[in-house]
Amino acid sequence: MMRRIRITAGGISVTAELNDSPTADAIWNALPLEARGSTWGDEIYFSIPVHLPQARDAKEVVELGDLGYWPPGNAFCIF
Repeated sequence: MMRRIRITAGGISVTAELNDSPTADAIWNALPLEARGSTWGDEIYFSIPVHLPQARDAKEVVELGDLGYWPPGNAFCIF
């Protein structure tokens, strides 16, 4: 089941979808979140109170607009 979330930064607000996975479940259950974002290249990321190991089906190559979770930094990522 896809779940919609709203991401707001400054005056910009977008809707995104979380997929059907244990990682997405943990992120959904941690909502609402408020954090200060950082950038790394074109990626925006911020630490969240979710602590999970890397998923077996984790992707190394992502597309523009993808959302992800980076376990070493407990970070939510927007690509």
